[in-house]
Amino acid sequence: MLIDLHIHSNRSSDGEFSPEEILALVKKKQISCFSIADHNTADGYMHFSGKHIPKRDITLIPAVEFSAFLKEHEIHILSYGINSYDDSLRDVFDIINANKLKQAEKRVEALRNLGFTIELSILMENSVNKIPSGVTFLDTLLDYKENRKHLHEYVLGKKSDSPYTKFYFDYFAKGGKAHVYVPLIDIQQFFDIMHDKAIFSLAHPKLYPDYLIKPLMEYPFDCIEVFSSYHSTGDIYEFKKLADQYDMGYTAGSDFHGPKVKPGINIGVNTEYNQQITDNLLNQIHKKGLSTFNL
Repeated sequence: MLIDLHIHSNRSSDGEFSPEEILALVKKKQISCFSIADHNTADGYMHFSGKHIPKRDITLIPAVEFSAFLKEHEIHILSYGINSYDDSLRDVFDIINANKLKQAEKRVEALRNLGFTIELSILMENSVNKIPSGVTFLDTLLDYKENRKHLHEYVLGKKSDSPYTKFYFDYFAKGGKAHVYVPLIDIQQFFDIMHDKAIFSLAHPKLYPDYLIKPLMEYPFDCIEVFSSYHSTGDIYEFKKLADQYDMGYTAGSDFHGPKVKPGINIGVNTEYNQQITDNLLNQIHKKGLSTFNL
């Protein structure tokens, strides 16, 4: 039994495949339960809302991966069973998107200060009406010939095996060369607005500094993404233990974006806990009267 509760589509600016292409991959791999959890948008899973698809043995759990901030660290919150028509959800999107635009403007300024050529108008045009991601930034920088020699390692050099991810961490993550501090939404404000509106899972906890994990447990997470493409066997053991300690469920996701954006990450997660993960998540969703789709 394969599941995957953390997949990205091209409805956010760093996904490669359309929702229909993802569904085709899900069917091909016989994945029984999945989530399109795009960054700060519900457009990916809403593509299927109200559509009748004859084969009805696949469960799609509506989800969004929200970007909240704890101090100066960006924390990703997988939110399952959400209702895209809920005013609370729209309020969070409005706050995040307004701050995402400010963040993009400051990142452009920071890159210029490093000697790069880049125009905000071209960046936004390349984003095709979406909030620009690290993927869009690197592609836009490479549109200018004068930038290419400075970005050679991401195109043909030692970082070309995963250029977008490595560029993001080198430049935009905390400590990066063009890092700017623009909190998209404070984590407490997020939970205040979204209280009881979803089942919340802490995404890929290995990506956060160790000293943040205990403070994060003070927030009302229901689950931890124990099984992730970022986690070693040892990490899985530690995060299982953490989830058990705080009486939280497990979730499992690939964080698939497509082979160009995140090479080597494929759709589908196979663990001995998949049935337990699915049953637990669906039970929590149904208890709160939240949403799922059958495809």
